[in-house]
Amino acid sequence: MNNREQNVYISCLDEVRCSFVSHLYEALLKRINDVFVDSEDLLSIEAQEKVEKARVSVMVLPGNRKVCLDKLVKVLKCQKTNDQVVVPVLYGDRTLEGEWLSALDSKGFSSVHHYRKECNDSKLIEEIVRDVYEKLFYMERIGIYSKLLEIEKMVSKKPFGIRFLGIWGMPGIGKTTFAKAVFDQMSGEFDACCFIEDYDKSIHDKGLYHLLEEQFLEEKPGADHGTIIAFSLLRNKLNNKRVLVVLDGVRNPLVAEPFLGGFDWFGPKSRIIITSRDKQVLRLCGFNQIYEVRGLNEKEALQLFLQRASIKDMEEKSLHELTMKVIKHANGHPLALNIYGRELKHKRKLSEMETTFLKLKRRPPFEIVDAFKSSYDTLSDSEKNIFLDIACFFNGENVDYVMQLLEGCGLFPHVGIDVLVGKSLVSVSENRVWMHNLIQDVGREIINEETVQIERRSRLWEPLIIKYLLEHKANVEPKTTIKRAQGIEEIQGIFLDTSNLSFDVKPAAFENMLKLRLLKIYCSNPETHPVISFSKGFLYSLPNELRLLHWENYPLQSLPQNFDPKNLIEVNMLHSQLKKLWGGTKSLEMLRTIKLCHSQQLVDIEIVSEAQNLEVIDLQGCTRLQSFPATRNLLHLRVVNLSGCTEIKSFPELPPNIETLHLQGTGIIELPHSIVKPNGGELVSFLAGLEGLSDALKLERITSLTKMSSAGHCGQDLGKLICLDLKDCSRLQSLPNMVNLESLKALDISGCSELKTIQGFPRNLKELNIAGTAVRELPQLPQSLDLLNAHGCIYLKSFSLDSEKLPMHYTFSNCINLTPQVVNNFLVRGLAYVKHMPREHQQELNKAPAFSFCAPAHTDQIFTLGMHPGASVMIRLNPPWRKILVGFAMLVEVEFSEDFYDVGLGISCVCRWKTTEGHSQRIERNLQCWAPGKAVPKVKNDHMFVFCDVNMRPTTRQGNNPDIWADLVVFEFFPVDKQKKRRHLDDICRVKRCGVYAIETATYNTSLKMSSPGTSMDLMEVSSKEVEEVLRVSYDDLSETNKVLFLYMACLFNDDDVDLVAPLIASGIDLDVNSGLKVLADRSLIHISSNGEIAMHILLRRMGKEILHTESMLPTSSKDLTADVGMVDCMALSSSSNSKCNVFLSFHRQDIKINFLRYLIKALEKRVLPTFKDGEIKITQAMEKSQSNIFIILFTINYASSSWLLNVLVEKVKRNEEDLNNIAIPIFHPNVDPSDVREQTGEFGRLFEKTCKNKTEDEIQEWRRALTDVASIQGYDIMNCDSSDLKFIKLMVEEAKELLAGNPTRRKPSREVQINQGVFFVPARSLDITHSKNPKLWTWSSIYDEQSDAYIETPTLIKIYWLQLKGYFHTRKLTPGTKYEVVFMVNLNDTASGWEEPVTVNLKLKHRDGSQSLQESTLCLNGYIRDNWVDIPAGEFEVPLENGAEIFFSLHQYMETCKKSGLMVKGVTIRPKDQVFT
Repeated sequence: MNNREQNVYISCLDEVRCSFVSHLYEALLKRINDVFVDSEDLLSIEAQEKVEKARVSVMVLPGNRKVCLDKLVKVLKCQKTNDQVVVPVLYGDRTLEGEWLSALDSKGFSSVHHYRKECNDSKLIEEIVRDVYEKLFYMERIGIYSKLLEIEKMVSKKPFGIRFLGIWGMPGIGKTTFAKAVFDQMSGEFDACCFIEDYDKSIHDKGLYHLLEEQFLEEKPGADHGTIIAFSLLRNKLNNKRVLVVLDGVRNPLVAEPFLGGFDWFGPKSRIIITSRDKQVLRLCGFNQIYEVRGLNEKEALQLFLQRASIKDMEEKSLHELTMKVIKHANGHPLALNIYGRELKHKRKLSEMETTFLKLKRRPPFEIVDAFKSSYDTLSDSEKNIFLDIACFFNGENVDYVMQLLEGCGLFPHVGIDVLVGKSLVSVSENRVWMHNLIQDVGREIINEETVQIERRSRLWEPLIIKYLLEHKANVEPKTTIKRAQGIEEIQGIFLDTSNLSFDVKPAAFENMLKLRLLKIYCSNPETHPVISFSKGFLYSLPNELRLLHWENYPLQSLPQNFDPKNLIEVNMLHSQLKKLWGGTKSLEMLRTIKLCHSQQLVDIEIVSEAQNLEVIDLQGCTRLQSFPATRNLLHLRVVNLSGCTEIKSFPELPPNIETLHLQGTGIIELPHSIVKPNGGELVSFLAGLEGLSDALKLERITSLTKMSSAGHCGQDLGKLICLDLKDCSRLQSLPNMVNLESLKALDISGCSELKTIQGFPRNLKELNIAGTAVRELPQLPQSLDLLNAHGCIYLKSFSLDSEKLPMHYTFSNCINLTPQVVNNFLVRGLAYVKHMPREHQQELNKAPAFSFCAPAHTDQIFTLGMHPGASVMIRLNPPWRKILVGFAMLVEVEFSEDFYDVGLGISCVCRWKTTEGHSQRIERNLQCWAPGKAVPKVKNDHMFVFCDVNMRPTTRQGNNPDIWADLVVFEFFPVDKQKKRRHLDDICRVKRCGVYAIETATYNTSLKMSSPGTSMDLMEVSSKEVEEVLRVSYDDLSETNKVLFLYMACLFNDDDVDLVAPLIASGIDLDVNSGLKVLADRSLIHISSNGEIAMHILLRRMGKEILHTESMLPTSSKDLTADVGMVDCMALSSSSNSKCNVFLSFHRQDIKINFLRYLIKALEKRVLPTFKDGEIKITQAMEKSQSNIFIILFTINYASSSWLLNVLVEKVKRNEEDLNNIAIPIFHPNVDPSDVREQTGEFGRLFEKTCKNKTEDEIQEWRRALTDVASIQGYDIMNCDSSDLKFIKLMVEEAKELLAGNPTRRKPSREVQINQGVFFVPARSLDITHSKNPKLWTWSSIYDEQSDAYIETPTLIKIYWLQLKGYFHTRKLTPGTKYEVVFMVNLNDTASGWEEPVTVNLKLKHRDGSQSLQESTLCLNGYIRDNWVDIPAGEFEVPLENGAEIFFSLHQYMETCKKSGLMVKGVTIRPKDQVFT
């Protein structure tokens, strides 16, 4: 890749260069060598060169204003001419986002990165960097970026010294491409670097030292100097230097050994990277840290394929389906995607593409075959056979099953499969062996290339070919039959899918298949019913080499008598017509599995007793089978499934190692003594559903067994039992002490409705289900118990648990007789354990939730456990919570109605807090009420649920500790259904009480303190009026800081927005929270439990909300003033009657956030008014005559929709003309252009016209004049009307302070100056000039003007592309009937350039009736004399007799390719036609 392709240019505003863009720059620099940031408004020469050289340009555009247009135009030109890629980013306020997106979309940018609430800066930067990286490297490195992130994490963990890293993956997966990307990224960190591609070949062709000379030595030693000299030069240059070496494509570890062993003098932190397709090569080279290169994900694969195939439109459904088939088959393999894309690229018709793809699957391209065939050729003969068997038959099968079969074939699969895994030819995951589709294609192609004669191929899997070989045709002559049978002795495996087949098998079909090891005839589609039969009713023989005999729907009643199953490992004949397997005695030494499920004609299975190594017998659904043979001597038998064998009435003794036994649906009514003494593994479904079991077998037989065990007679038999299932044994009445069953982990006795006594549980038991039993008291529960389900044990009164560890899931729902004291003792002990958990036990909390408990609720528990009424509670975290907080324990009492039904009930827990800026943050968890996998159809009484969850710890999205103001958090609880929805549940259940405990780390254990009932008054015992009076008195007596704390807590409970919260936080910075909480508790405004929980009654929360609104610093206007306005405020901040100043704010509340105004008012109150006498603030609604009045107008879109605001504005303008002490400061919202206010145009003008309806003409003209006058004053552009715009507030406050301090008339705008009779001059400061406030574009200086005998300010242009000067003048001061001309007074200095193109000047006259006229002309300024003030005429007009007109004038030049400079502007003169002003 050339240098240009690695260059990235970033354009941004100066205000984000040191924040967002600096982080973006650092992130890009980690991936790309050359990144240039340009924050200038215009392109400098250096920046222009960077833009032209850049491969990618990142344009960071402000979302709230249109700037950077000049640079964007230049970048777009580079995109067209230099094949540059542009990545647009909208960052910051999103006011103009829609306009930006529309404009960018018109330029072809459908994908734009933009700032959004759910995406923080770090996540946005990660998205941009990924996009830039992938665009830089285009197709070559699609999908590489995420892998680079993974490799970074691996490398960062390596210790000091030379670091070795192996990169491993299958052929064609992209190891070399990835290694080059790693090399490109890391090379800048090292003193010397080299990348040796195809290492084995390079070493063979050039030798090690000559190869390194080329890589490292600039001056070659020459032929006269030997290897020793070359080695010495290398050592001198690289000794103790940080060196990066990549050896790509290493296949032989012996070839790499000289390099790895001879350069230990590389400096610390040097890095050697080897890529190989063979993991064993990396191991032999001593590389322990190995990164596996995986394929592309679906999105990346689709991107690569579409690019290679030049497919731009996938709207056609069939094309989309074909594309996804290609993607699925390639399975993320880059080489295959490239080849498939190349082969399908020029196919015009969809049918051609489909045919081509089928051919590619059947006959893989030579590049793919060569890539994998080279690895196949390195295998031994047995490894090749394993590879081919998996490719043809076993892809996706259970690895243990495959190994058992292949081991029976003598192929040593335990070693062979490991070799295949190491060479990336297969993988093992989830206990299955997997082969990539491409490798499977190659493997099958190897079989197809064995011979052109299909009957001579070693493995067959294609249905039609197999049918051709096996089918019996009545009209075929004997010669043809004999000829077709020749050669089939080479066949080793046949897997026939009969889904779409029906045919007769010839009797001698398998007679000459002497090497056949694997035979599987099956149907993959259960909806089809194939018929594979024998027309003559018999089969001559089966090969004696068979290891697998799998034949579904086998049509005969037995296997051939002459078949010798001595090598047979598995018989699997589902839905067969077999009555028996075979007659006589057979050698079954190798047989491991017999599956004859649903063989409904089977009556004899005695043969299994001869298979001494048999492990699995599955006879499910064999409905005619009446007996089962003796199996006590089958010591390897692990699984027996007789479920559904309805005719089996008795069961012989089992072998000792039985693990799984299924007896559901059998006719067994009596079990022998030995059935309960298995000694290994897991006993599943034992006695499930056996309602006919006699009473005598329950207690006496089990009791005698335990006595025998204790006597040592059969203790070993019971000692290894893991799982015992006695579910629904409805006549079972008692269980003995099972404490000695040390291996028993799970016991299910649910549904044993007569079970009343349990003498003892196994000491290591983990899961216990006693739901629906009649037990009254549980013995000591084992400390190991994780899950207990006792739902519906209505007689249960007590249980005992003396545990030193945290229990997990205990359910006592509907245990209505369970005493409260038992529950309380258990919970108090458990919560005390989690509240101060020893560090060494904290790993117990890793599961979520780590603990859950459910039991009927009792009134006494409310006080004992510190629960509070309602569905929310507050808690203050200990100040060092960031170091010690682990999570929370949550208690919730739920009230159930009689109509409750199980909806998969859960509790949604929401934890909320406010940041130090007042923003609300939250985390939410949904916790299941019942034990995992259990349902509770009916709930009686109220129930209490307890959860312990470490995932409720407050964190930011980045996983960091948040800034929580006052360390206060609120928990809310809601019932939810299984879809985690809250709807429809209010009528059947609700949260009645709740409580929260913080779980903290500690080096000690403490007991839980009991919470007293509390001292807060019962607000429900008095009338609402009395409550309001008492609470208000308590609040009014608080100090100001404690009022802030109370109101903040009410906001936190109510989840009020930042407008209400932020001012409280700003006012309570110095608040002593601990002291304040104590005061509020003493006044009964809150209740604090001994556990730190804080409760606030709903009436108090409501009162806090009302106080915030009624005592807000922004009062609601009186009705007589706002009846036709809506939410509009005009207010004044003033000192007392002796004050010197009033500050008035005029705004439309709909457009301005209260938060912003509060901050502004607070700042004015603190910084401005206290400098005057008696600085106490009061609120007024009328301007008073005082020494100074400041009138601040916040112009927003809806300002003109209020006639009341417009009338106030008119009054202000009149006073402004009468009294110089009145000062106006207009502020313009980003959505409002000052010219729209002056001229009443745009959206502002539309709303103004709407307000003008039904108003008098005089009233309308007064409004127009007031808007025009005030909007012509130099004002401020506010960037954000929210609490974050502190910079603007500071500027506003300093301006007001300066105005009031001593020069109130300085800010008085002089929009025009009357020079002599009838001549008026508008200075440059009163004009709208593009970017005139930017010192990088304009410089301002004062010059003396003789005519006006005063100093005036003039701007000089430094550089700009987009130029506009415009202004406004009202004709009321002009003489009616007189003709005037308007001229711009400008000067071009010596440095002036870029004025070759003409400028446009115009003059618009707007009459009182709304009609208007326009004059426009163009001229070239280059034709005017330099260094001299000249007049540029804009036009002329005659003042109408009614004299109610306005004139608007402008000079502009919008040529984006022409950078202009050197223009000086004095102003605009309005003069009678015959007078001249210079």
